[in-house]
Amino acid sequence: MDGDQLKKVLLVITILSCFSLVSADSFEDFKNQNMGEFDNSKQEFSAYKKEVDKAFEAYKSIMEEEFQAYKDQISKKWDSTEVSTNTKWVEYLNNYNIRKIVDFESKEIQIDIIGGSDASLKPVLKDLLKEDRGDAFRRDPVSFNTEKKLKKQIPNVQSGKVNDEPVISKLFTEKKLNDSESESLAEKLIKNGDIRKDKQLKTGKPVVSLKVKLPEDTYQKSAAKVKPYVEKYAKEFNVNPALVMSVIYNESRFNPLAKSYVPAYGLMQIVPKSAGIDAIAFLEGEKRVLAPSYLYDAENNIKVGAAYLHILYYRYFKGVNDPLSKLYCSIAAYNTGAGNVAYAFNKNNGGRYSVKRALPEINSMAPSQVYKHLKTNLRYDEAKRYIVKVTEKIKDY
Repeated sequence: MDGDQLKKVLLVITILSCFSLVSADSFEDFKNQNMGEFDNSKQEFSAYKKEVDKAFEAYKSIMEEEFQAYKDQISKKWDSTEVSTNTKWVEYLNNYNIRKIVDFESKEIQIDIIGGSDASLKPVLKDLLKEDRGDAFRRDPVSFNTEKKLKKQIPNVQSGKVNDEPVISKLFTEKKLNDSESESLAEKLIKNGDIRKDKQLKTGKPVVSLKVKLPEDTYQKSAAKVKPYVEKYAKEFNVNPALVMSVIYNESRFNPLAKSYVPAYGLMQIVPKSAGIDAIAFLEGEKRVLAPSYLYDAENNIKVGAAYLHILYYRYFKGVNDPLSKLYCSIAAYNTGAGNVAYAFNKNNGGRYSVKRALPEINSMAPSQVYKHLKTNLRYDEAKRYIVKVTEKIKDY
């Protein structure tokens, strides 16, 4: 796309964003004066949108291919195919014979080693304690290979630098551990941990496993680490910092390497095709593909997530009169999309996914009725649970 085309695309974006800000009369004047340019730009914008959609289809295809290859490798060695989730970080080493699982939901570390012994547990745990986010990203074949292919196939993909902050040791101590300190902490954790031996049906080999607990105050420490970013971007985008914290807690339990294969990445589980594309267009005036490395950066992730909450509250649900009702709709939409929120109110008016058609129904209700309606009528059970969990957790922050 050349410079003139880009200017026209941005003009259309500006026009579309202004629709809700002008009266019917002024819109008619505006339309009559600018429709010729608008029609041409609209066609170019439509073509541009197709290119963006094509890029995301490529993104999804690449990730699915890498994910399948990853699962195939795991299944050759392990009876159960454990993979990372939004609340669980899973890593395989040594030709898939070593498995490390950090479960931020249960606050527990588990290490499994095929053909291992009690003595082999300490160096693996020590390695985990020393591991930083950059190491973890480079060791993740799905995210790392997906990004590598994205850069070759999709122009202007926005990547970032995954920093060297320790993933786990920071939950036990503020200081960055040297080699001997990592070994000492590993010994202490093993002493208080639970070791068991089993037999791997897939390989017929013995498996030694270790379980140790993360500190009880894991969430408090993790929240303190991200608090400066939360406060910065909550203020910038005029959203409640307690809301941002609640979303982080419910999306990832503060797992810095949170991932689901939607795909969604990071603390606020940003989906590149929905929250990611809306937020980056809002922030930078251009729709762009966000690579995993960009979204694994805590500051980037929170900036994008807070910007998306702003978009939901101040744009998508601008026509909702009551601030609390608007908040409930925005929370639900963060999980399931604005169209699905509208659908919950449009069952009887044929509007289906139109937020505009849903507004009279929403505005006829008290906030408590809107909340009850959403948790009863949202299309998906996950979304029904989500609005309750996020709303309740806001109180804790």
